[in-house]
Amino acid sequence: MSNSLSEQSSLGSICEEVRPSFLRARDPSVDRLFRPRPDRQVRLFDEIQEEGHTEFNNDETDISSSFDDLSTLPSDTNSDLFIDSNAALVYLRLKPVSDISTAYTVTSTGNVLIAGPPTDTTSTSNNKNKMEQHYSFSAVFDSSVRQDEVYRICIAPRIESSDSFTVLTYGTSGSGKTFTLLGTPSNPGIVPRAVENVFKMNAKNIYPTPAMKLEKGTVCILDDDALAREESLRSILLDACTNLNEDHELLAKTIKTDHHFKTLPQKEVSVFIWISFVEIYNELVFDLLAPPQAHSKANQQMAPQARKCLKIVINDGKVFIQGVTPVYVKSSAETLKLLHWGLQHVSYASTSINENSSRSHCIFFIDVIKYYSSGVAVDTSYKFCDLAGSERLTKTRNVGSRLTEAKGINTSLMTLGRCLDVANNNKKLKTKGQIIPVRESKLTMLLQAALLGKEKLTMIVNVTPTDAFYEENMNVLRFSAIAKNIIFKEPAKPVNKSRYSFVVEKVKSSAEEIIFLRSEVERLKSEMQYRLLEQERVLRKELVESFEKKLAEKQKDHEQSLKRERQMLQRMHDLKLAALKRQYENQIEDMREQYEDGEGEKKRRTLE
Repeated sequence: MSNSLSEQSSLGSICEEVRPSFLRARDPSVDRLFRPRPDRQVRLFDEIQEEGHTEFNNDETDISSSFDDLSTLPSDTNSDLFIDSNAALVYLRLKPVSDISTAYTVTSTGNVLIAGPPTDTTSTSNNKNKMEQHYSFSAVFDSSVRQDEVYRICIAPRIESSDSFTVLTYGTSGSGKTFTLLGTPSNPGIVPRAVENVFKMNAKNIYPTPAMKLEKGTVCILDDDALAREESLRSILLDACTNLNEDHELLAKTIKTDHHFKTLPQKEVSVFIWISFVEIYNELVFDLLAPPQAHSKANQQMAPQARKCLKIVINDGKVFIQGVTPVYVKSSAETLKLLHWGLQHVSYASTSINENSSRSHCIFFIDVIKYYSSGVAVDTSYKFCDLAGSERLTKTRNVGSRLTEAKGINTSLMTLGRCLDVANNNKKLKTKGQIIPVRESKLTMLLQAALLGKEKLTMIVNVTPTDAFYEENMNVLRFSAIAKNIIFKEPAKPVNKSRYSFVVEKVKSSAEEIIFLRSEVERLKSEMQYRLLEQERVLRKELVESFEKKLAEKQKDHEQSLKRERQMLQRMHDLKLAALKRQYENQIEDMREQYEDGEGEKKRRTLE
């Protein structure tokens, strides 16, 4: 009886959300008092199950059965299983603890957790927590599973398929979410490994300059001024990242030892990789990669400038953060430097549960743009979200600002749970479902692509298997059980059937044609410019070769003419020299004769 009343109250809440009007008539299944009239051909109580248990159906194949003993499968087999599934993949990771509770047991299949009541039953305040409950996951990782195995099973198939996806790490405070996502320099998490994997895959095609980026959710080509600004911003941020080279060398060495990433043989494609990093603190979005403010020597003692709150904009189904700082990166070293630099600005605080507790949700974005020679640009987005831990006031004893932070964290996580719950109900009822309330929280607004089925969703649930956190773990496991049963499907867009619909369709088709023609004009311009540059290069080469040939011919003719002129001058010189020689010889002969005549005359005079 209680189940039937709850079902009718849920249907009544659905009907109350849609009030009749002149433009929208009342549904015939609802009476004047807005009481639902269920279809006689549908039994409303067939699919109602006890709360806290996972749904099992013998007619339909359970997705979790495909992941039994998943750690023993090769990477290629895992990737095929992940790609063919439209369901949200939910994994459970148990934190290594010294006093593990007997209330948590993993079945022999390796993907089902049995949670029974702890030995101290007084610690549970809810009757349903005193019952043994079974929770199915895509895989369960105990304390013996290493970071590289978690990445190989959960993330590597998504990266290799080149599909956009969102990764969530969820759990209580201090359960190891940040360690799973980031790790340490000697034991890196899934984000450093994913960065190395992405750059290794596209190593031969990364473009040297940030010539193309996402602006307002659309791929666009940057002009020279915008390109210069991006290069300047990139150099400023990289200069701010210091003393991180040793960490990256250790990270790269560890990842290279654990994995053997392959480079894709991509031809005639240019790859542009952009990153951005934000946090959601008290339902406000802040940029973690904002460039540092330049301070003069006189203002160095002043307090730091307040951070600027960013606005989330949804335009034509595309979500983007207005004013965020995307940075163009060329290597994994630059990416990890900027990631660690952004982590220095994350809001952390100490609580009674965790000495270094994150007080905000952090989301790290990696956008990979591939521009093919045909003019087609493909954008792939990877989101890594480190959710803040859910907290109970009785355990944390937060007051003041810590209490305000805890309220914001729990509210956003509750909204995320509502979104998953609505998606699960839409799948169960198989009727016209409710609208998923993604706009009620900044977190769900940024993750709406995954919540609406436009991207793949992977969730890694972290649990501390001790009796002290039993009630918190039950809430986390119920949350994950809802996500595990969801198969996301992108909702169909409603068709406008008004008398002006043909005008709207015509305008829409004209706008799409204009956009296509503009992109085609840009492509033809770039192609023509390339052809002109190539033709100019060929003509320049031909002119240089022709000039060099003519210069060589002229030089040869000039040398021959000089040689002929030299020979002529030599002959003239020889002739003149011979004439002078004969002239001087005649003069010498005459002078000799005159001398001899003089000597004879002198002898005659001496004799007389």
